[in-house]
Amino acid sequence: MYFSTHFFSRQVLNAFQNQSTNGYGQLFCGLFLTDPTNTGQAGAEVVYEGYQRQPISFTPPADFNGHLSISNTQDITWPMSSQSPGSVRYIGIFDRQQPGDPQGNMLLRGELTVPLEIRPNQQPGILAGDIIYWSRGNFSRQFRTAYLNLLRGQSLTGFTTHAAMFDGNPESGGGELSGENYSRPAITFTAPHVVNGVMTITNTNTVTFPTPLDRWGMWRYRGFMQAATGAAIAAFDSSPNPEEIHRGYIGRFAERSIIISHD
Repeated sequence: MYFSTHFFSRQVLNAFQNQSTNGYGQLFCGLFLTDPTNTGQAGAEVVYEGYQRQPISFTPPADFNGHLSISNTQDITWPMSSQSPGSVRYIGIFDRQQPGDPQGNMLLRGELTVPLEIRPNQQPGILAGDIIYWSRGNFSRQFRTAYLNLLRGQSLTGFTTHAAMFDGNPESGGGELSGENYSRPAITFTAPHVVNGVMTITNTNTVTFPTPLDRWGMWRYRGFMQAATGAAIAAFDSSPNPEEIHRGYIGRFAERSIIISHD
């Protein structure tokens, strides 16, 4: 299992504030003796003569053990070492090949299931399919696919987030409520920031729906949509207090009550 760094999580969450991110045309895999952490700026990268990060490419997003995931498409091998630089326990995925490049950023990091011991005159490597990264959090399948594809060279388009009410899980047959005067109000968010080690955004405005003029239905899930109309849902969660929405009821999300995280 591999995790996002704060840098990559920030790019994912920026989409909810209408900020787009260009896809990565080339990524590189580096070897680490110690944990680079989710800051992407810690850990001890392997050092030996001839060592350099190796190109890595990913499969299209697909289901794996109940998660939408991507994995490395090919075997990855590094040059042989004349010494024993240590036991590799972690890897990092970068947007630059050279260690120390001031323009470079680590996007993903993870711990190897079995440490990779680099011995003299042996070529270290990782087999195709052994690096698996899957998305986490209450994101829609469509949005998961979009941000995983950032790692495959496809850009992630930002959007102005709007709130919606659903009568059930939007990805399991739940439908958006409807009725006279129903519409989706816009949501504004904080800049991505770290809360308990996880990159997070929260709503900065009180989100208020129009007053119903008839019965809209039972509200059980909150949807966070990519537009004021249409079915482009980006994330969702269960409503804190499921209620029947009827004439005269005012639906409202309090400021700071919407929390969307990515790790």
